[in-house]
Amino acid sequence: MSAESELRALLVATAGVTALVGTRVRAERAEQSDARPFVVFSRTGTDIEQSLFDEVLGTKAVFEVACWADNRASAEAVADAVQTALVADHRAINSRAGGYDGDLDLEVAVLSVDWWD
Repeated sequence: MSAESELRALLVATAGVTALVGTRVRAERAEQSDARPFVVFSRTGTDIEQSLFDEVLGTKAVFEVACWADNRASAEAVADAVQTALVADHRAINSRAGGYDGDLDLEVAVLSVDWWD
């Protein structure tokens, strides 16, 4: 199972997240027909930890998890639920930021997450 499929499985199995977005948790992009709010995540990097003997000790995927909604309060509520799910699963949250997309007229709360395999 990939880190992407594990992340999505965690979020859609978390009642606090699904209460807000249902199963609208997508990798890379949302569908134009998706109701709001929704979550879109993408892998922004992969770090491979190696031993001195070139053994792979672990792999860390870094994800950007964007929680999109019609208003800031809703985007932040989704991000709170996502953050709670990630912390409960012992995943590291590196940062959290907010924004607005004028073309889409949507607010976003974005989490940067480390996902160790």
